[in-house]
Amino acid sequence: MINIWVNQQRVEIEKGFTILQLLEHLKSPKVGIAIAIQNAIISKNLWESITLSNDDTVLIIQATQGG
Repeated sequence: MINIWVNQQRVEIEKGFTILQLLEHLKSPKVGIAIAIQNAIISKNLWESITLSNDDTVLIIQATQGG
């Protein structure tokens, strides 16, 4: 198990988790969001291949509508 930070909250996950697996673990929607790791936006086509490391900082940004 490793510890990462998701939106400033500590989360314990299995070693080798990908971004996509993290979203499934958190029951987070996969559309209408952006993901940043260590303040770098990660392209959606890489979510399945990038694995998370201990102490990574993940930011899940939810798109909102406004006017």
